[in-house]
Amino acid sequence: MNFLVGRQAILDRNGNTFGYELLYREQFQHNKANNDINGNVATNRIIVNTFINLGIDKIAKLGRVFINFTKDLIVERIYESLPQDKIIVEVLEDVAADEKVIESLKNAKIKGYKIALDDFVFYDHLKELVELADIIKIDFLELTKEEIIKQVQLYKPYKLRLLAEKVEDNEEFQFALDLGFEYFQGFFFQKPTIEIKKDIAPYQTTLLRALSIVNDPTSDIDELIDLISGDLYLHTKLLAFINSPFFGLKTNITSIKSTVTLLGLLRLKEWLNIMYVSKLAENRPEELIISSTTRAKFASLLAEYFNVDENNAYLMGMFSLMDSILNVPMDMILEDFAYLDKEVKDALLGKDNKYKKLLDFVRFFESGNFEIIQDMIEKLNISKEELNKKYLYAIAFADNIYRQ
Repeated sequence: MNFLVGRQAILDRNGNTFGYELLYREQFQHNKANNDINGNVATNRIIVNTFINLGIDKIAKLGRVFINFTKDLIVERIYESLPQDKIIVEVLEDVAADEKVIESLKNAKIKGYKIALDDFVFYDHLKELVELADIIKIDFLELTKEEIIKQVQLYKPYKLRLLAEKVEDNEEFQFALDLGFEYFQGFFFQKPTIEIKKDIAPYQTTLLRALSIVNDPTSDIDELIDLISGDLYLHTKLLAFINSPFFGLKTNITSIKSTVTLLGLLRLKEWLNIMYVSKLAENRPEELIISSTTRAKFASLLAEYFNVDENNAYLMGMFSLMDSILNVPMDMILEDFAYLDKEVKDALLGKDNKYKKLLDFVRFFESGNFEIIQDMIEKLNISKEELNKKYLYAIAFADNIYRQ
């Protein structure tokens, strides 16, 4: 398996997850002469592996998956081997709108496939392509605000929806929202909007105190059972979690004590961290807590390669977006967590150490910076296949908790 695969969330106007773009990169060569990747080969390999060998639910349990299609793959109608209700055919920006391409895309529309045009800029000779599109993706990094406004006006006569791509902060998101964009792709939802002199809300303070108890090394199972028993939400969610397909139990578990016995202290603390952080994030996009949990599990699975503690790696990932969840500076949040490992705190505050290197690796993978990842994995002595397995497991872990 000589490729890396990831995903990037696409949200709607209400912050709900509409789908994901499939991120991938095949064969890495440091020799520039050999560094041209054949788009057809790469896309075809990803399609086969992701949707046949790996299974579509492992990359996206919820929503549609945007997959890049080159001209040849469109003409060959490769999309017909994929579920029309699960994918969106994303036509790359360099695909010429010739007769064969148009004919194939018309066929795709008839068969119920949705079509997106990637990094698209409107020109009169591309009208026929625009008429077939369901979604137009506009690159916010490449175009100025004035150019974006002009593009939006040109699409008004057409029955399609606009997707703002590479939206990196709340200001850009608000600009796109005001222009009528329906979908948004980028890491804007992970960026905190820090308000001067903002205090943590009382209910959030209560949850942070509970998190502090959970992560106190002296806390025992009886204390945690009391914590769960006094909270109907936690009681219900824990039983739903243990009886989910993720565990594959043959009989239903109906008592908290039985559940705790099955999970053990470490896994129980892991689960309680997830539940409390998700409650803190309940007024934020769901993808934020999905990202936190995916980071946590992915980091814990990679801990041995960075020579760090697995449980600390998990906590670091889970807390890595806490400033975005609360819109409060990270240093203020960490004041409430005296028991958190100092190196983990330092990493979360951006100080260089082993944990920070692991967090950087997770972030690079999450954003699809696979060239940087390639250089790092050669030193870590981990295969691409093993890395993909760990990442897909982390995705499944998060999706099975929040999207049962």
